[in-house]
Amino acid sequence: MEIPFELLPALIAGLIAGSIMEGPVYLQKAFGLPVKQNIFRTWGQNLLKVPGAGGYVAGFLFHEGVAVFAALLYALFFDLVGVEGSLWLWGLVGALIHLAVAGPVVAVLPSTDPATGVIGGQGIAYKNYGALDVATTFVGHLAFGLSTAILYGLLHSGGGTDLIF
Repeated sequence: MEIPFELLPALIAGLIAGSIMEGPVYLQKAFGLPVKQNIFRTWGQNLLKVPGAGGYVAGFLFHEGVAVFAALLYALFFDLVGVEGSLWLWGLVGALIHLAVAGPVVAVLPSTDPATGVIGGQGIAYKNYGALDVATTFVGHLAFGLSTAILYGLLHSGGGTDLIF
């Protein structure tokens, strides 16, 4: 049986998956690893021009909005292609498509390199920041796709573990 699109499960999945997605970045920062990307700062301070700590809050909220929008697209994608099961795998497929779109978008965002203060030099999928940032971006998008699919499957009215796995 195909999974018809449902709004509320997609919204909730997007909110949770958006936070999970950024986990690898901020965990690495907490452990002192030299990951440079900081999407909350980029969205809040650089793009929305909210100074200080408020910029991080604004960036987080903006990122959550983007994540919800992306999760809605995932749920529509699942419906359009007629997904009947193995949502976890379809979530990873969605993540690769998501990364193919987001990677070039990252290149044009006004991100600040914390080491140099240069704005906008991060490149596609943070390639100019180095292998750690590229790998972190990849892992973050896979985590988003996987979490979105699993949560959507669990919250969907026709869902459950049979749908996910």
